[in-house]
Amino acid sequence: MLRRSLALTLSVASALLYATPARADDVRYQKPPKAILDALNAAPLPGMSAAPGGASLMLTTPLRYPPVADLSTPMLRLAGIRIDPATNGIHHAAASTALALVRVSDGKRIPIVLPAAARVSNLQWSPNGKRFAFTNATRTGTALYVGSAANGTIARVGSLAVNGVLGVPFTWSANSASLLVRAVPAKRGPAPMENAVPTGPVAQDATGVKGTIVTYEDLLASPHDEATFAYYATSELAIVDAATLAVTRFGKPALFSEAQLSPNGKFVLAASIHRPFSYLFPYERFPVTTTVIDTHGTVVRTVADEPLRDNITPEGVSPGPRNVAWEATAPATLAWVQALDGGNPESKATDRDAMFTLAAPFAGQPHDVVHTQQRMRQVWFVGGGTQAMVATNDRTARLTTVALVDTAAQAPAFAPLWTLKDNDRYNDPGTPIFKDGAVMRVGDEIFLRGAGYGADGRKPFVDRMNLTTKAKTRIFQSGLAPLDTPMALLDPATGRMIVERQSPEMPPNAFLREGTGAMRALTAIADPAPMLRAIQRRVVTYKRPDGIDLSFTLYLPPGYTSGALPTYLWAYPAEFNDASVAGQNTNSTQTFATIGGAREAYLALAGYAVLDNASIPIVGPTRTANDTYVEQLVAGAKAAIDRAVEIGVTDRNRVGVGGHSYGAFMTANLLAHSTLFAAGVAESGAYNRSLTPFGFQNERRTYWDDTPLYTKMSPFAFATEIKAPMLMIHGMKDDNTGTFPIQSERMFAAIKGNGGVARLVMLPNEAHGYLGRETIETVIAETVTWMDKYVKNAPKATAATTP
Repeated sequence: MLRRSLALTLSVASALLYATPARADDVRYQKPPKAILDALNAAPLPGMSAAPGGASLMLTTPLRYPPVADLSTPMLRLAGIRIDPATNGIHHAAASTALALVRVSDGKRIPIVLPAAARVSNLQWSPNGKRFAFTNATRTGTALYVGSAANGTIARVGSLAVNGVLGVPFTWSANSASLLVRAVPAKRGPAPMENAVPTGPVAQDATGVKGTIVTYEDLLASPHDEATFAYYATSELAIVDAATLAVTRFGKPALFSEAQLSPNGKFVLAASIHRPFSYLFPYERFPVTTTVIDTHGTVVRTVADEPLRDNITPEGVSPGPRNVAWEATAPATLAWVQALDGGNPESKATDRDAMFTLAAPFAGQPHDVVHTQQRMRQVWFVGGGTQAMVATNDRTARLTTVALVDTAAQAPAFAPLWTLKDNDRYNDPGTPIFKDGAVMRVGDEIFLRGAGYGADGRKPFVDRMNLTTKAKTRIFQSGLAPLDTPMALLDPATGRMIVERQSPEMPPNAFLREGTGAMRALTAIADPAPMLRAIQRRVVTYKRPDGIDLSFTLYLPPGYTSGALPTYLWAYPAEFNDASVAGQNTNSTQTFATIGGAREAYLALAGYAVLDNASIPIVGPTRTANDTYVEQLVAGAKAAIDRAVEIGVTDRNRVGVGGHSYGAFMTANLLAHSTLFAAGVAESGAYNRSLTPFGFQNERRTYWDDTPLYTKMSPFAFATEIKAPMLMIHGMKDDNTGTFPIQSERMFAAIKGNGGVARLVMLPNEAHGYLGRETIETVIAETVTWMDKYVKNAPKATAATTP
C-alpha cells in the first residue's frame, strides 16, 4: 500500500513540475498537435493470413487503441499472469474487431458477421484450410466459434466457456475434424474469498542451492493468491466436433498449461501445473507433470514430473525432459529433449543435450536418438520420413547450427545443413516452410523462406534446398521495389505463391503470383493515413570512429527542403560479439510507412528531424562486452549526430534523445555521461542495476560478480551529472522484468533531490507497452511539449558539441 501511495503521490505531484503547481484534479489526459492526432486516428491496416492450401485469406481488423476504460476493468496479477476474471483469460489480450474472408480463386471478399462488440482472439485455420476457429471475449466469459471458409458463416460452440489463462485454449486435430479445448470446468464453484483475518505469516526458505532470482512482476504473495490462481487457471479438457459442434468433456480438471492431440487423434499430451507454488517465480517455473492420456481421461504414461524449478542457473535449462511434443510425421510418437549436463551451461560436458522419442503404446524405454555438444533450441520434423532438423546454439561463440538427424536410426549422424552467427541478418538462410505440422518436403528437397536482408536493402526469398547435397536453388526473390514478401507457397513445382506486396506509396496488399511471375491482386486495401505520405524518409549510413558501419532511418517534416532542424534521436542498444554483424543495416525505406502507438516518428509532423532506430551496437566478447558499454554508447550517439549535422538536417545544439525500456536506460546514461543532448525522454526504463542484481538484457554477470560494473552502468549512481532535463514516463502496472515503476520513481527523486530538471508521468493501468488511446495521445503530447520547451526553443548554446 505504501508503494502504491508513493507512486500516486509522485505522479500527481510531479505532473506539472515545469509549470505552476496544480491540484490533483487539474491533471488530465492530453491531446497531441492536430497533425499528429489526425494520423493517430486513422484506421489501422488489416492483418492478413493465408489458409493452409491457399484457397482463402483472412483479413483481421485489429483493436488498435482501446480506451483506458477497457484497461481499467478488474485485473488479477497472479503467478506472472494478468487475469481478467470476467473473461477467464488474459487481461486485455490482443484482439480484432472485424473479420473478412477473401476467396483466392476470384478475389471475392466475404464479410464475417460477428457478435456485437466482438473481441476476437486466437484465430486459427484448420489444417485443411476449410474451417477456422476463434474466441470472443465478453464480460461473462470467453466463447468459442467455428467458421466455414466456404461462405464465412460462423457458429458458437453452445454455452462452452474456454479458459485462456495459461495460453491459447484450443488446438485443431490433425485431420481437421475436431478441436481439443481447455474449458472452464462445468461444475466450478465461486471464486475464493479472502479472509480478512490472516491465518499466519507468509514464509519462504532458501535451501543453500544457488539459483538466479529474476526481478519478475505479478507474483503470488499469499495463500489467497495461490487459491485464486488455481481457481482461474484450472481447466477441463473437451473435444469439440467441428461439424456438429458437439462437446465431449473428459478427464479430471487440472491446471493444464499444454494440451495437444496426437496426430492420429487417440491420445492427448498434457502438461499440468501443481503445488507447491512459488512466490519468487512465475508459473512457468512451478512443478509440472507431463502425461499422455487417452480421450477418456485415463493416464497412459507419465513422461515427466518436474519439481519447482527454483535453482536454474543463468541461461540454464531444466534438467528433466523439456519441449515435449508429438512427432508430426508419426501417428502417436512423443519426442523431447533432455539435458546431459544437469541443465547448467557452466558445467564441463562432452555432450549437453540428448533427444528422445517414444512411440505408442508408450511402454518400455524411450529411444535415445542423438546427443549434441551444444544446447538444442528447436526440433523440426521433416515430412515424408523419419528425419528431423535440429537447431543447436553455442552460447560462447554465439553460433547456431541446424543439422539433419534420422530419428529412426540407432546411431544417427548429426549432419550440419548450415551454421549462422547470432544476429547475422545478411547471411540468414531463412526458416523452413511447413505443411501439416512438418517441414514441407518434395522428394529430397525442403523449402526455406527468408527476409533477405543485404547491404542494399531487403529482398525476401524462397529457396529450394536438397537435403543430401545441401545445394540451394532460388525459386523466388523480391526486387527492392515493390517489396514482395511470400505468405504461402501453393505449388513448390512452379513457384506459385501468395505474396504481400507493398512500396512506400502502396499499402500492403495480397497478390497471387503465378510461377511465370504474373501477378493478380487479391485485396485492394487503401491508404488509411495519406497525411503520413508527406513525411520524408530515407536511410542514412555512416561509421563509428572504430570503423563499425552504422545507420538510422531519417524522418523529415512535410515540405522540408533544407536547413538544420531540431532533432530527436531514438534508439535501442544491442549487443554483438562480431563487429561485422554489428555493422549490418536493417533500416529500410522499402515498406509502406505506418506509425502506430506512441511512435517517435510522429515528431516529424511537429517539425523535427527524427533519427529513428539509430544503431547503438555494444560490441565485444560475450561475457565482457558491457565493460565498455558507456564508451560505446556515447560513441554511437555522437556518430549519429555528427552524420546528421554533416548532411545538413540537424542543429547540433538542439538534439534530444529518447528510448523505451533498455532504450530509456540508454537515454539516462547518455544524459549522465555526455553533453550531446539538450533533453531526454525515457519511457519505462530501469536505472538502478542493483535492483536487477542477477543480470539484465545480455549481461550474465551478477551484481556480486562485478559490483563496479553495475555501478558504472547505473545512471542512478550518476544522477548529479544529469544536467539536461529528462522526461520520464512509466506504466503504473509495468509487467516487464526489471522495470518496476519504482525505477522511475527513485530516478526522478534522485534528479529532483540533486537540483536537476525532470518530470515524472505515471500512466494509470498501463503495462510495459502502452495501449490505451488516451495514454498514447498523452505520451505523444508530453513528448512534444517537453521537446518543444527544451530542444526546439532552446538557446543556441544549450548543449556542447563534444561529450
